[in-house]
Amino acid sequence: MRTGTLLTALLAAVLLAGCGGGADENKPLDQVAAEAAAMGQAELQKVVDKYEAAIAGKTAEIDALKAKIKDIPIARMAGEEAKGLKAELDEITQSLTALKDRLAVYAKELQAQL
Repeated sequence: MRTGTLLTALLAAVLLAGCGGGADENKPLDQVAAEAAAMGQAELQKVVDKYEAAIAGKTAEIDALKAKIKDIPIARMAGEEAKGLKAELDEITQSLTALKDRLAVYAKELQAQL
């Protein structure tokens, strides 16, 4: 049963991440702010929606990884599998933070225009 739930979560993450195209976590924040300032409300809303979809995808990935880590027996928690999953979790968490930072810039500009 857990495998089915895990596969469903991973599928949802892939689909949502695909919907998040255009959500660039590597774009410098000053560039994001400049772009946001030049956008209108409709364009800002589209960008906010893309970032929200990408964030939902990353959150689903994180949940799936946490479930996989939780399923690892304590005796194997210090092994390579657990270390790899934890490293992947850290990487996705950093990506999620970057997406949230950029979303905040676009959302703030959208609120200012309302």
